[in-house]
This record gives sequence, C-alpha cells and structure tokens, in this order.
Amino acid sequence: MSIVNYVPRPPLAQFVDVFWLYKRETSTHAKELLLPTGTMELVVDLANDSAGMLVCGAHSESFEIETGKPALILGVHFKPGGAVPFLGLPAGELHNARVSLDSLWGRSAQALLDRVLEAETPAAKFGVLEQALVELLTRPFVRHSAVTFALEEFHAATHVRTVSEVVDEIGLSPRRFIQLFRDQVGLTPKVYRRIRRFQELLQRIHGAQHIDWAHTAVDCGYYDQAHFIHDFRAFSGLNPTAYLRARGEHLNHVPLID
Repeated sequence: MSIVNYVPRPPLAQFVDVFWLYKRETSTHAKELLLPTGTMELVVDLANDSAGMLVCGAHSESFEIETGKPALILGVHFKPGGAVPFLGLPAGELHNARVSLDSLWGRSAQALLDRVLEAETPAAKFGVLEQALVELLTRPFVRHSAVTFALEEFHAATHVRTVSEVVDEIGLSPRRFIQLFRDQVGLTPKVYRRIRRFQELLQRIHGAQHIDWAHTAVDCGYYDQAHFIHDFRAFSGLNPTAYLRARGEHLNHVPLID
C-alpha cells in the first residue's frame, strides 16, 4: 500500500486541502467502514475494470467501502465548504450521497477521466485534475461571510462556541444561517459541529493503548457518558469498545473483519 499527496497552489488552495493517490496491491479485509468528517471528496477510480469518478457528499453517518481488490484511486479532499464552486448545485443536496460526476458535469467528466488515465505519473495526474478544477474557477466564488465566520469559530473552539452563540454574532436569522451553511458546507451547522467534536475525540484516541473514556469525553465537550455514546454510535455505527477492537492504521477507516 502506498499514498502520495499533493497540496495545490493558489487559487485552488482556498478550496482544496490535498490531492491524494492511493495504491493497494493486497488487503487483509474485504470492506472498511468510512467515518464521517464533515467534508466532501472527489474520488477517481483508476482501475481498468471499474474506472469512474464519484463525488462523495458530506456525510453524517458511516458507510462501507470495498477494499478486497487491488486498487488505484485518485482523490481530491476539499476543505469544509470548498467543494461547492465545482458542483453546480447546493452542497446540501449531496448529503449522505455518492453520485457519479457524470450526473453533475455531463460529458466533460468522461473527458477529464480520459485525460487522468492517460497521464503516466502521479504528478501528471494531479496536474490534470488541478487544471480542470482551476478552469471551473474562472467565475469568482465568494463564500458567504457568515459561513466563513462560523467555520472559523467551530474549528477554533469545537465544543465551546454553540451554534446559537455564533448566530447571535452574524446578524442573520437562525433559519437563514442554517440554509446558507447547509448550501455551502453540505450539513446543518449543528450536525457539522457535532462531527467536528467526534473527529476531535478520534484524533485524541488514535493510536492510544489506554483510554480514560470519561475524561476524554468531557475534554471534548460531551456533557455525560450517554451523550458521548449516543454521538459515537450515530456517527460510527459502533460503540466505543467495538471501535477500539476494530480500528485500523488510518483514522476514519475501520476494517471490517468477518
């Protein structure tokens, strides 16, 4: 297994966190559980028998992916709210969805796939994809200032700033703010904030051998054990103990062993 990453240059760096190329020859398990991160992904399957391009919308639940076969996959990991300039529709319409890029871009998606497949090196493949996305930015996109402010606040203080506190500072009605946030990020602000808290907890326990669940949960902003377990199950489909038994090397990827 190998992973190659590439961080794009401006202006794409405003919208994309990283390009990645993943190669797997063998696997010890046929499936993995992919946990929600609150972000969106463009996934390009480069395998000869299944080549295609998918947009993975912002998820609020886990889902299974096939991992039993050799794979060569190219991906674009968008920053929160970063995918919307390239979609042609509100990000909220792709909530918990995985759709073919053909359904969003039409024939130009197949043309892009052909160019990516023809590129011989990882750098060349990244370059083709980067150029295609930059060309879509010829029309300037400006994220609503209220969404930008909310994302900054939720990331700076995941479990300190509540949604209502943020709304009080932006001068919009709660209903208007929720709609704007969902259109540009793909989730409601409340769900996004909960996922950020869940991700903070996963990062704290990643690789740890001994975990004080009660202490960790409180540090991440869960007000009691029931609250913590409810959210953990909602986003992972597992209870914390089962997650620890099953977790793998990579954060947000949980091997499923029969």
